[in-house]
Amino acid sequence: MIRLLLLLALPALVSAQTRDTTARTAADSVIQRARKLGMEGREGDGRRLIDSLLKVATPDSAIYAEALYARASLATTAVDAERDYRRLLIEVPLSPRAEDALLQLAQLLQARGDRRGASDHLQRFMLTYANSPARPRVALSLVRLLFEQGPQQQARACEALRMGRESIPSESLELRNQLEFYAPRCLMPVADASPPPVPADSAAVPPATPLPAATPAASTSFYSVQIAAYNSREPAVSLANTLVERGLEARVDGTAAPFRVRIGKFPTRAEAAKAASSLKAQGHNGFITLVK
Repeated sequence: MIRLLLLLALPALVSAQTRDTTARTAADSVIQRARKLGMEGREGDGRRLIDSLLKVATPDSAIYAEALYARASLATTAVDAERDYRRLLIEVPLSPRAEDALLQLAQLLQARGDRRGASDHLQRFMLTYANSPARPRVALSLVRLLFEQGPQQQARACEALRMGRESIPSESLELRNQLEFYAPRCLMPVADASPPPVPADSAAVPPATPLPAATPAASTSFYSVQIAAYNSREPAVSLANTLVERGLEARVDGTAAPFRVRIGKFPTRAEAAKAASSLKAQGHNGFITLVK
């Protein structure tokens, strides 16, 4: 009986797969024609072709992200390109095209002088795509952009420098030398720990009256793993949502910049360290922080 049901269901499955393949092939053909029109200088016609495709495609279809990316590449203005890249990152953040869209968006923002926005997207790239071959050059660009923004971005720049050291292979001497050029900026000055000088007439100074001991308050602090910090809320929320979709307990902390993307609430540092190791194995580099 079971064998008979399988035999009856098989033609339907084959038919469904054939329809999906046919639809994908037709959509691919539309995108190829649109790109050809773009190469001929007819970007507007190419975008209109893809517009017709996007009217019937849904975000869960295999062709949707590819169509958005193609339309962005055919944009005649930076505003139109940026709009489609942002749509792709918001609507299909797990698409294979999301990696390229992040880099393209960062380039657009940098070109118009938005260094903060560009560095936010490059940092998101570094935290999301642990195995991308583009990581070495992205890390170098991120470090350079953050240091160019001044001392207020030094902590993020030094964290990016650490990620860059992990990403650039030892044999890539040129890239490593360019990265290490910024290393001296991460050497923090050592605070002067010497005791203050004792006044000459210290014998005449009456001893200070000891303050009463404060009653310890109930502790509400916990540990979290912080994986990113942004100057604007939008990229922080976008990254947190992506992590939640991957089954992680992510959130955005802060009502003003920096907006910190953190994972978990752990009662002990040891538990947070264990979670940080697990996250690193998944490609999410972070550090443990005490949240009060």
